[in-house]
Amino acid sequence: MASLTDAEMAEIAKLQREEGVQQLSGHFSWPEFSGDAVWQSAYQQFVYECAMFAADRGLAWSAVRAVAGMTRDLFPQLADLDPPRVLALISDWLTKCLPRLPPAHHKAVFHFLSDTCVTSQRLLQAVVGGTSHRSINQKHLEVHVPPTPLPLAQGDDECALERQRVCALLQVAKQQKREELRRLREEEGPQGSEVILDTLNDRRLDREEVADLVRSTVRATGELLMGRLLKESSLVHDLLELSLQHTALTTGENSIHPDHTHTHPDLTHTHTLTSHNRRIPPGPYT
Repeated sequence: MASLTDAEMAEIAKLQREEGVQQLSGHFSWPEFSGDAVWQSAYQQFVYECAMFAADRGLAWSAVRAVAGMTRDLFPQLADLDPPRVLALISDWLTKCLPRLPPAHHKAVFHFLSDTCVTSQRLLQAVVGGTSHRSINQKHLEVHVPPTPLPLAQGDDECALERQRVCALLQVAKQQKREELRRLREEEGPQGSEVILDTLNDRRLDREEVADLVRSTVRATGELLMGRLLKESSLVHDLLELSLQHTALTTGENSIHPDHTHTHPDLTHTHTLTSHNRRIPPGPYT
């Protein structure tokens, strides 16, 4: 390491990783793994990472050089050591190689080397112990986790779910009422004039009989029309009630009463809409 100067160490720290490893490794000899390029490369990268950590922590370049030389000599001695002995060895080498290192830097370097060596001890022991040809069995593990639940503010409580169910039922009932109303309005009954003409074609009538026929036809047609209007107004009333219930539920203005959460809305009961004895014609809500 005598050939490595502070200026050269500073230049190495500025290089990219691969080039920096190559430049730093050129200042040391690596006889321990001369026959295995893979493990020798891992060895050299270990020394480089320790030196760069010291440089990043702001240690003097002379101290950075000392860390590089120390880890170069420390690495081969890690074989067959348990974690307590690894920590003791690191502490001894720091005290020996960097006796004047400030306490903060001493603590930082010690923790970094401890974490690096102890955490990866099995790999380091395999490298130092020469077990590079050990077979390694890899197992593929898949972890299936349940889907992330929604936040409580976004979840649906029991009341909201029941409201959705009732809204769906109301929507179906509204569609049925619309179909009934459409079919009723498309029905065409016999016109009064057609009835009279058919009767006149069958037989000859005098003036009084024709007048009676016209009156009876008008009365029958009026009753038929009245019945259809009553039925239509009943359907319109039911459709309006369903629309009001659906709107109340979707806007949150009405809550589901416990006694009605499992019952279908009453769609059979009908009423005739009146206002001051006047029948209300169908509106745009249908």
